[in-house]
Amino acid sequence: MAQVTLGPSQDADFFSGRTRVIENGFCEWRSHWLHDWSLILTLGGRGAIVLGERRFESEPGEMTLIAPEYPHLFRSEPGWDLIWFHFLMRPHLTAELHWPEEAPGLRHCRLAGADFRRGRAALLEASQLDHRRASGWHGLAYALLEETLMRGFAGHKQSGGDGEWLARAQRLLLQGSAESLSVDRAAALCGMSRTKFYAAFKRAAGVSPRAWREFQLLRRAQFLLQSTSLPVAEIARQLGMGDPFYFSTRFRRFCGQPPTEYRRNRPEPDKPVPGCRGGETV
Repeated sequence: MAQVTLGPSQDADFFSGRTRVIENGFCEWRSHWLHDWSLILTLGGRGAIVLGERRFESEPGEMTLIAPEYPHLFRSEPGWDLIWFHFLMRPHLTAELHWPEEAPGLRHCRLAGADFRRGRAALLEASQLDHRRASGWHGLAYALLEETLMRGFAGHKQSGGDGEWLARAQRLLLQGSAESLSVDRAAALCGMSRTKFYAAFKRAAGVSPRAWREFQLLRRAQFLLQSTSLPVAEIARQLGMGDPFYFSTRFRRFCGQPPTEYRRNRPEPDKPVPGCRGGETV
């Protein structure tokens, strides 16, 4: 059995938790959040992350980054203690995404000594902010998470990666409205043909350019619906989906309910998460 501590919302653009395996036997579970980037840091004990036919051992200080849409499962030895995050990779970080890629969709680095102590403290604080969700928590939690990612990037920087053009492509895709989005234009500004751009973007980001853009916008919409009282029409305008009906249709297809219903059902920040078992808040 494992003790799991979860943040209060499982579908915003930042969601964290901590898992401790407390039984003497072995434990296996599968990740159910595949639409975000996943970051896992082993705090104690030992376990493995399985992606396809590959198995990756994880000990204290091992940090694993998994791209969206890559199914994976966890196999734990007794005592495995890990903290994990599901989040959106913001475009300014993409240029620094130079961790060694152990397998398609999985990057890995090791934090040691002072870097591990600082990374551990930063991620524990980020998760605590996520769980409490006091005013202003979101920006600080993201900053702490990104600080830890940068520690991994700085320690394992390689040359010749996809970073600069991909970060530029993502910025271009988030500019303008849905109607004005042109993959041809983004490809040209990145110095590629449409075919090469599409294939390279999907390889690096895990999804097509249009799917990536829509996903980023709709996850942002979820956050705005949860954390603000902005009218639906204003959220649609801010996201570049000027037509509220179009926005509502895409949003409903994305998460199964229209924006107004999603807002009504949003979790209360201090309400305990149903089904959580034990575990201290981290």
